Amino acid sequence: MLIIVIGAGKVGFRVARQLVQESHDVVLIDIDKERLEPAREILDAMTIHGNGAAPKVLERAGVQRADMVIAVTGQDEVNILACLTAKHYGVNTTVARVRNPEYSTGSEALVKNELGVDFMIHPERLAAREMVDLLRMPAATEFRHFADGTVELLGFKLGPSHSSLTGKTLAELKLEDCLVVAVDRDDTLLIPDGQTRLESGDHIYVLGKVGYFGRSCMFPGMRAGRIHSQIKSITVVGGGEIGFYTCQALEKLRRNGLTLKLIEKDAGRARWLAENLPYTLVIHGDGTNVDLLDHENIGGTDAFIATTGHDETNIMAALLANRLGVGEVIIRLEREEYAPVAEAAGIHATVVPRLIMASTILKLLQGDRLLDITFLKRGKATVLEAMVFQGAPVTRKPLKSVGFPKNALIGMIIRENETIIPKGKDQVMPGDRVVVFSLEEAVPKVRKALGL
Repeated sequence: MLIIVIGAGKVGFRVARQLVQESHDVVLIDIDKERLEPAREILDAMTIHGNGAAPKVLERAGVQRADMVIAVTGQDEVNILACLTAKHYGVNTTVARVRNPEYSTGSEALVKNELGVDFMIHPERLAAREMVDLLRMPAATEFRHFADGTVELLGFKLGPSHSSLTGKTLAELKLEDCLVVAVDRDDTLLIPDGQTRLESGDHIYVLGKVGYFGRSCMFPGMRAGRIHSQIKSITVVGGGEIGFYTCQALEKLRRNGLTLKLIEKDAGRARWLAENLPYTLVIHGDGTNVDLLDHENIGGTDAFIATTGHDETNIMAALLANRLGVGEVIIRLEREEYAPVAEAAGIHATVVPRLIMASTILKLLQGDRLLDITFLKRGKATVLEAMVFQGAPVTRKPLKSVGFPKNALIGMIIRENETIIPKGKDQVMPGDRVVVFSLEEAVPKVRKALGL
């Protein structure tokens, strides 16, 4: 399959790298020569310097025989025009990254027939959705659903409230209805076995049957709901697209007594937000101004979310909120390499729109076999949900002898209406759905084992 990726920024590079690993023919186009350099050095892909929306550039890329065009530059109009041009050459599937909501609020027929875009990816809306999901499970650094909502993935750091987990091996814990699929210790991610002993300060990832975390005494206070009952007040800093969509979603999910505040630095934008968010108190001001935060009693808020387009601003605002005593702090990051800094500073969770968008695009490429793909730990780990078909290598023997790739773990098997936490004697059957946690380097072998 020939796939043209337009835009060699972090999203485009990540998508292109994944496609190369899957043995697709990839052409990466960018108008900035410097952005193409990493791809030239690392990827087995053709690179072209030029405007990806220009017909002559697309012709050089082989658009006449391309199966898909993915346009992820920072300009909506370039992405849409590239898709429209690709459709003119007969490309079957086009994907565009689009930020302006005015493009994505039209009818489906207009988008496909007139704009030439089969799939529009809106990163700000995706990021807002993830922030709201994190509020459903306070203290979690990651919270995802798989298998039509029957399986939950929870990431969190072990602290004093988890004394029932620390100091014991996983075999000694005898956890039911869940499986610890990874342990991050001193920024080294490992796939555990029964002899792995959990320590205070570990960051662990657990797959569990839906509702398990709320029932288990091993995971105190971790009960997912519409918005957790502990959260009665939320403050958002940054009234850009992510901040707006986050507040809009929270207004729809609000319950009795939940209060929302939004701090926006630009006066004109603040007025617009006040007009369009009827249940949110919009404050014109600087979210990193200590006097303003103190005056608005931000220390008394239950959750604090920083969504500006500047990582440094978000980290600073979050640090101030932490110092004032806010219980739950979530920030947006554009540069995932800042995540360790945020974690070391006590920020509970980070949301990286680029990683969310890359995983969303990759889902579109997989047809009916790969049902979900999620990146964790700045892309160091991947969670895949897949349908296993007849002939897949993983179906040939029980798990203990099938030779499943090292640094990967099948965490859940979904068979008809049954959810199975697998043991060595279990065997994956054709027609099963599986949820797999894998370190980045093992993903190609995992895909091969699953027949993807």
